[in-house]
Amino acid sequence: MMRRAPTALGVEEIETILAREDLGRAGRSVLEDFGRVVEGTGHVVVLADQEGRILHAAGHSGVHALLERVNLAPGGVWSEAAVGPNGIGTPLALGQPEMVFGPEHYCQGWQSFFCCGFPIRDPASGRILGAVDITGPLSKAHPPMAVALTLSIARWVERNLRVLGLERSNALLRSFRELERRWPTEPMLLVDDAGKIVDMNSPAAHALGLSSAPSPTQIAALAPELPGHVREASESRGPREQTLLLSWADGRARTVDGRVEPVTMDGRAVGSVVVVSGRLPRTAAGRAAPRTIDPPPAGGHVLRSRYSFADILGESPALQDALRLARAVARGPGLKPVLILGESGTGKEVIAHAIHSESERADKPFVAVNCGALPRELVESELFGYASGAFTGARREGQAGKFEAAQGGTVFLDEVDSMPMEVQAKLLRVIETSEVVRLGSTKPIGLDVAIMAASGPDARRRVEEGMFRLDLFHRLSVVEIVMPPLRERRGDIPLLTTVFLDRECAELRREPLALSREAADLLAAFDWPGNIRELQNLCARWAITVSGREIRSEDLPAHIRGGAGSGPKGALRESLRGREDTIIRQTLLETGGHVAEAARRLAINKTTIYRRMKRWGSQKGSCSVP
Repeated sequence: MMRRAPTALGVEEIETILAREDLGRAGRSVLEDFGRVVEGTGHVVVLADQEGRILHAAGHSGVHALLERVNLAPGGVWSEAAVGPNGIGTPLALGQPEMVFGPEHYCQGWQSFFCCGFPIRDPASGRILGAVDITGPLSKAHPPMAVALTLSIARWVERNLRVLGLERSNALLRSFRELERRWPTEPMLLVDDAGKIVDMNSPAAHALGLSSAPSPTQIAALAPELPGHVREASESRGPREQTLLLSWADGRARTVDGRVEPVTMDGRAVGSVVVVSGRLPRTAAGRAAPRTIDPPPAGGHVLRSRYSFADILGESPALQDALRLARAVARGPGLKPVLILGESGTGKEVIAHAIHSESERADKPFVAVNCGALPRELVESELFGYASGAFTGARREGQAGKFEAAQGGTVFLDEVDSMPMEVQAKLLRVIETSEVVRLGSTKPIGLDVAIMAASGPDARRRVEEGMFRLDLFHRLSVVEIVMPPLRERRGDIPLLTTVFLDRECAELRREPLALSREAADLLAAFDWPGNIRELQNLCARWAITVSGREIRSEDLPAHIRGGAGSGPKGALRESLRGREDTIIRQTLLETGGHVAEAARRLAINKTTIYRRMKRWGSQKGSCSVP
């Protein structure tokens, strides 16, 4: 009879999976949290992938040492095919939770243990990704609580997986919106990592013969052959020109030429944006199609500002000073160059939108350019455009730059101090002459464009370091607006949090969320290095992951709690009783407050739940399930 499981993963492979793969990233922190809970009970909790390979373990150190003898440790393989029935392989094989007691284990070295395992599923597809297992001495087996704890661990890992998926979707959408701002009249398709079109802009819809605002059903009917192109573009770390086949559900098919712009997050491809060219599409047989992909109607798809001063919330003196100056600029004649300074996430682009929307140019284009995101070799052609034949791969007809696209309106240059010095010199010339010369041309084009730019708070230091031209700095900073960081606006945090939470909950059609007093105090004490964007992202995460109607301190990330979870109070919060309360509360929520059904699911007595509810009521003034 087998005494020890085989090994399939080395230390470096395990670390790579924990750092890069969704299951490892979602599960590691959960196991660490629950490992502290079970440490004092003589149990160990492990995380395994879909092949039964253990990725991480936490819990009682003495039991750890015993289990390492049978290789129930990171790297060991515990699939049912490899070692017979066990709390990892059996749930993976059956696709359902399982408990395995003592002699039921095929591995002889594990027969003095009890284990309980739950499969972990991909929240999007339902596919099994792995499993979690709680193992302890057979003499200490407590099946009802083991089932409840294992279920809770699996659900928390799945919630983290859902958050990671949403973060990738948001990253993909942000890249799409950024490219829309850079090329407002270009037809563009948004494609996920599976090669499925998930969105398109109006010019693309027009080019493909759809309505200007196609429905999700219309978009889903397009079936592109894109996954290979997405991978190739991601591996090459740059855009690739491709001929793409698009097919409709009714059997029609056509090919279009386009540039695949890969989108990556943490080194992983999350999808791509396909910029469709204006050349003739072809049928699947390779002949020219009877019509071209026409450009959108003139003026029909220029970008407008998306924010007004009403969207900028807060009463702090520093913010109000910035708003007063911004309003004065917007209402003045001519709209002089404006330089907006501030840390990342403070709302520099939002206030630029607001200035434009209240200026005399409000009905004209607002073109935003993230200079820091442009490849060095493309900055000049993106900003100033290029003439026919300017460089290899240039369009035959040439292309207008962002300044021409903003004609009559406003161009916003974010991270302007990150431009190469030679491009800064050309930008200075454009500002001084109100003319632009396309790359590869000698013909000046007159401009009527208001210019706003943004930089970090250290713009003057960048000038001293020789990274930002002094003459350009002075040309841009006719009016200088400083956006304060959130740590200097602590009094605005409750208002911002309430507004963001209400917005996110409304979008998800769930009940509103409110902060507990302790959670609110922790938010007010945090320094917010990511500023408003960090707070907004946190509110979006809470709307997805928090059950009930109140956000408690334990729902805050550890770096915001500032060490909560260590010391006497933290230990009490993370105690086994606290986890049991969380499990019971969650089950009551799932059963709509039906105590008998919750007791049945947890395999505990109804009086236990009533006793806990009575204790909650004495602590919080109410016996209701939060």
